[in-house]
Amino acid sequence: MRKITGIENIIFDFGGTLDGNGIHWRDRFFYLIKKQIPALTWEQFEYADRRSIADFVADERTKSRTLRQSAETILSGINRYLPIGVIDLALTTEQFCQPAEGFLKRNRDFLEKLAGSYRLGVISNNFGNTRGWCDEYDLTPLLETVIDSTVVGIEKPNPKIFHIALDEMETNSENSVYIGDTFSDDIVGSNQAGMFSAWLVGTEDKACPNPSLVDIFLPQLDALTDFLV
Repeated sequence: MRKITGIENIIFDFGGTLDGNGIHWRDRFFYLIKKQIPALTWEQFEYADRRSIADFVADERTKSRTLRQSAETILSGINRYLPIGVIDLALTTEQFCQPAEGFLKRNRDFLEKLAGSYRLGVISNNFGNTRGWCDEYDLTPLLETVIDSTVVGIEKPNPKIFHIALDEMETNSENSVYIGDTFSDDIVGSNQAGMFSAWLVGTEDKACPNPSLVDIFLPQLDALTDFLV
């Protein structure tokens, strides 16, 4: 097991990382909807999901929506654009949000333990409501920075969004690690920014495009401390 020394700052992705064990929102939505509509293909779902997200982003109310309201609104849009079947919106929202809220509560406890030894932050490709979600789940008091791609106008994997967070923390990339669940955004971006990278793979069988870019493979978030000295 590789150990990383000299880490002072730990920065997290939000969706799929703090609210799920390495599984992106889109994948979780598909899994839940597929159980109700077995004939649904990924291509059909992805079309509906992208149309729903476009509507969601264009809505001025989005930035003030809670996590649960956001999930319900996106799922409602997916339901509207699906070419086959109809989902049970209330059931699917609950099936998505209940475990997400459980992960957030458990990970809040983990972050509280980390905060005694490390400086913490969040960088998320989100809809302008990341800080609101951090407030909602009492994460904000533990964080020195919360960077939302919609707010700053830059998305991961652009290394500039990582440097915005590092600048706010008045620190540098060499003593910082970034944890995320999406290789193309989180691992590639943090590497380009000069940070250490931790890929939250969870229990999923994820193909790794380039293992040399990953400093730490995590089966769960709280395993991170096993790799830090």
